[in-house]
Amino acid sequence: MLDHDSTQVSLQGFDDRVALVTGGARGIGRRVVETFLALGARVAAFDLDLPDVPGALGIEMDVTDPESVASGTARAESELGPSSILVTSAGIFTPREFDQLELEAWRRTLDVNLTGTYNSVRGVLPAMCDRGYGRIVTLSSMAGIDGGTEACAHYAASKGAVIAFTKSISKEHCGRGITANVVAPRNIRTPMIAGLEGELIPHIPTGRLGEPDDVAAVVAFLSSAHASYITGEVVVLNGGWW
Repeated sequence: MLDHDSTQVSLQGFDDRVALVTGGARGIGRRVVETFLALGARVAAFDLDLPDVPGALGIEMDVTDPESVASGTARAESELGPSSILVTSAGIFTPREFDQLELEAWRRTLDVNLTGTYNSVRGVLPAMCDRGYGRIVTLSSMAGIDGGTEACAHYAASKGAVIAFTKSISKEHCGRGITANVVAPRNIRTPMIAGLEGELIPHIPTGRLGEPDDVAAVVAFLSSAHASYITGEVVVLNGGWW
């Protein structure tokens, strides 16, 4: 049972800001949307299925399709205003042992997790640079750092690439008022790991799964005015499971 609620975080830098969140219909992305709304931001939630988060603008978007990203971003900025914050939470994980990993599954995973991140960032970064302000937070995974446990070579590769990509754009753009950071969770209670709780918890030193609130609170801090001197960093959320 959590003793905290990410929507009760008190942070500066969200009033009159527009935040865009991919994968905003459920899980971590949805909790990020709810947290940003509570902090006073105007929020657009993007997902393949139309997000229904009270107070947020829900928009159907396929992050693998540049035209879908461009039209979704344009609609969000038309209705809410210029975007200042981007969180890329859209992602997929389909376990496959490597000897059973078909090229199609490999490509699909990289297309959503890596190219989807590229498309989303590419859709907002130039305008953020023109305005001299931006907060970008990408969602990776501990698998992108240590290769994961098993049956996830494609997922680990995609998430490791997200880390390298984010570090690179942070170096290119930190002099333009833009920060770009990574959050790398392990074993957060979302539909992605549904049914595996009993198998995973014995390996976690804190004795529990992470919750979307745990991630949303860190994302909110990195998206706030308080984190202006933090960029290119990877914040690990793993309950002590290294």
